[in-house]
Amino acid sequence: MTLHFTRLTLNPISKEAMRDLADPYDMHRTLSRVAVLEPDQLTPFLWRQETAGPTDAPVVLVQSETFLNWDALPDGYISAIENRSWEPEAVLSAGRAVRFTVTANPTITTTPPGHTGPARGNRKRMGLRSESDQLAWIERQCNQQLGINLTSAEVVRSGMIKSWKKRSSQALSVQVAQFSGTGVITDPEALAARIRSGIGHARMLGLGLVTVAPLR
Repeated sequence: MTLHFTRLTLNPISKEAMRDLADPYDMHRTLSRVAVLEPDQLTPFLWRQETAGPTDAPVVLVQSETFLNWDALPDGYISAIENRSWEPEAVLSAGRAVRFTVTANPTITTTPPGHTGPARGNRKRMGLRSESDQLAWIERQCNQQLGINLTSAEVVRSGMIKSWKKRSSQALSVQVAQFSGTGVITDPEALAARIRSGIGHARMLGLGLVTVAPLR
């Protein structure tokens, strides 16, 4: 199935766009408007806010398996839009060297000390804050999920994102790390599947979208 990949350049004088850039939950709510193609039916999508310099226009990447209704965005919300389509399964091949980028929620699941009952329902997910723990996490993801033999990786940025889930008046605080790395594809089907689905948790907050580019 074809994947549709869109690069949105946001209008820096749009109040709605600047509001959404300040809160990823608001951004997800706005993008959800374009993903409602039928009443009460939301098409799954992944998104990521790109890191921008002080003079760069803000950019958001959006990926879905169906065309989205960009006319549903607020007037003046974007200043430019670029679209491309591709099929990961037709492009990715074993032995190919690639560069990947992903902003994700690196976590580890633990069981409380001294707990002797069933582990299910008592495990706690904790965000990984140290660079060494985060790099170990992305290496595990490459080996176990992405089908990539990692050759290099770096944490481009790391920190907490905070959001406010309006409907439930729930505060959200999530550990985030952006990774850039290189590696050799060992399992093209696994990589294609994770490109489609994303990796990690908190995907509605703009996390988990894996983008790849060939190195040769």
